[in-house]
Amino acid sequence: MRTSVSAARLVALLLALILSIPVLSANAAATNATAVPDSVSPVSHFDYFSDVYPNLKDAGHVFKTATYEDIAHIFESAGTYAVLFGGASVPSTQAEIGYIDQAAKAYGISTIYNFDTKLDGVSLDLADSASPFASLYTDLVAKYLTEKDASGNAVATSPAADVKNQTFLFIYNKDHKNDANSQPIVKFIKNGSSAADFQTGGTEDAAKAGAFKAQVKDVFGAAPAADYKTIASNDFIEPAFNKNVKFNSPNVGRDIFDGTDGQLVFEHVTYHELTKLLGSEGNYVILFGGSWCPNTQAAIKFINEYAHKYKVDKVYMWDPRLDAGVDVTKTDLPTFDSHENDRLMVRGTGHPYANLYVDLVNTYLTNIQTQYVKDTTNVTYKDANGKDVVANKLQVPYLYVYNKDNKDAAGKSAPILGHVELMYSWTNIQPDYKSNGVSPNATYKTALDKLFSRLESVPSGLTGVAPTTGNNGQITGANAALEYKAASATDYAPVTGTAITGLAPGTYNVRYAAKPGFNGPISSKADGVTTLIAPAQVPYAAGQSVNVTVPEAAPANASFADVPSSAWYSEAVGYLAANGIASGTDATHYSPSANVTRGQFLVLLLKAYGIEPNETEASNFADAGDTYYTNYLGAAKRLGITTGLGDNLYAPSKAITRQDLFTLLYRALDVLGKLPAGDAGPALSSFADAGQIPGYAGDAFRALVKSGVVTGSDGKLNPAGLSTRAEVAQVLYNLLSNK
Repeated sequence: MRTSVSAARLVALLLALILSIPVLSANAAATNATAVPDSVSPVSHFDYFSDVYPNLKDAGHVFKTATYEDIAHIFESAGTYAVLFGGASVPSTQAEIGYIDQAAKAYGISTIYNFDTKLDGVSLDLADSASPFASLYTDLVAKYLTEKDASGNAVATSPAADVKNQTFLFIYNKDHKNDANSQPIVKFIKNGSSAADFQTGGTEDAAKAGAFKAQVKDVFGAAPAADYKTIASNDFIEPAFNKNVKFNSPNVGRDIFDGTDGQLVFEHVTYHELTKLLGSEGNYVILFGGSWCPNTQAAIKFINEYAHKYKVDKVYMWDPRLDAGVDVTKTDLPTFDSHENDRLMVRGTGHPYANLYVDLVNTYLTNIQTQYVKDTTNVTYKDANGKDVVANKLQVPYLYVYNKDNKDAAGKSAPILGHVELMYSWTNIQPDYKSNGVSPNATYKTALDKLFSRLESVPSGLTGVAPTTGNNGQITGANAALEYKAASATDYAPVTGTAITGLAPGTYNVRYAAKPGFNGPISSKADGVTTLIAPAQVPYAAGQSVNVTVPEAAPANASFADVPSSAWYSEAVGYLAANGIASGTDATHYSPSANVTRGQFLVLLLKAYGIEPNETEASNFADAGDTYYTNYLGAAKRLGITTGLGDNLYAPSKAITRQDLFTLLYRALDVLGKLPAGDAGPALSSFADAGQIPGYAGDAFRALVKSGVVTGSDGKLNPAGLSTRAEVAQVLYNLLSNK
């Protein structure tokens, strides 16, 4: 039995699956053979709730995290909102969140805002009266969550007053009345239950769960489903920045966000959410900064602009001031400037929670580069043994691209792929501002171009194209941030366009080239005069390379009456037929639109990987018959590639579903020791139909989605969908033409 397969052939098949299988339209497959659609973001999205709540089990859940700044904004907003106080460290929230989600969806509610009173997700609990920061919570309750008479006096203790280690679900409307009283909490349910309260004999009790969901539904019933509001993501960002910039740059006379910025890419994250994100696989763009910060005010508009330019649809934003400088007792005052409120800035030596910042930097941002030198200007706290624990002190805004698994060309861990740390103001970053020959606007945009030019650990989407004459082969899907060399060569050459051209057949190494990050200082001071200067450029080493094969030219094609030369799959079908890999459905027809059967795909898969059956397979499926696929079924069974459908049946004549196709592929790769590595793909739970994947196919989808092999279509994986003979031919052609 022969089971050899080249790495190039494997890569080609994986690429083919990305490009062909998810797209069921023949025309789409032809048009988008190498291009990334505009709607596809090059960065990952992180689902915090699916990560920390194992009982949620719903990729399309209704929950959104709310920071302290966000929850205050919600409480200032008109309309009806569903709000949940609780967190991942609270047993009752763990036990109830899945039921709350189910009840909300059944009632027609699309969003529940979740505020964890533990600002670090663990111990910094504002709802704990013993906390030095308990006033932040009591102020929030007193201003927004207390029933008051017409004079503004509290008439009763708020049900939100005591929520320590409890789950508090409530309906909020700031304009709701109880007779003449203001009663913003319309209805609520609060408890400290545990998973055991919904079980009998250690397993879930449907009656108990149903009773709780009925209680939750009753709470939601306080308002019609159509009345519940979801705040647009722009509205959490724009008003705060436009308000606060007036304190710091009043001379400019224009808002930061002026209606021309489109959909903002920013999403606030809590500290706990950030640590989970930094510990997850994927490529992320992250901004440390806040609406109170004059320098973040200067940068935020242009970060959004350049994110759109590079098709980045998500920038996660964390504020090292865990309360964003918000003081709800003063926010109504026109003179209140949140920049002056430093009580929860954890990026500072001496703060009782400085360990949060220091541990975050030292655990996740291990190759961080900052303007401040760690030995002289840093953030420090003392551990349990009285020993100083020290981290670099970054300045905000600190914008960076992150992949926890990234390594540089030398194999050294380098999770930060690039950064920008430049402290301009809204005044001097205006396009027409220039001083000492320096334009902060142009400088910052140059830095953003460099940063966004690399958004992944290793290059993806590269395809080797065979030469048509001589050495005019290509590698498509490239960009100017890359460099390449022949596998046998020593030196890399820069890539200058979207394709590497003039290539002979063979294997090439392609990687991201070294590039700069950008630090201050952005000015110098002499004789009391401050002068703008060009910022420092600090090095980021080249990344690790991937191998791309430029194949030999294909042989002459065989032809079928139903495969026109203009068809997107024509070359693939002709190549397979000419090489004896696939045959027609009769002497003159290929039937490209026909579905592929389970028997046909298994034969094609094993042939593609050079797996040949024994002349007689001792153990086979009962329905293997005596035909062209018989011994291939036996070989696949013997190797563990397939176990059939039960009762020793394989159903070879049945059309193959995507879930079976991917399972067979996954098991074949496993047998060959060629399971794909990488983390380019999103979480499986991010697909709307992930819950439709059967258990036996779960490992296959998880591995292929995680590695970026399977991308889905329109946010779905379509596990029960079918593939045509044309699509599978294209997959195999992409494999076999890359020898």
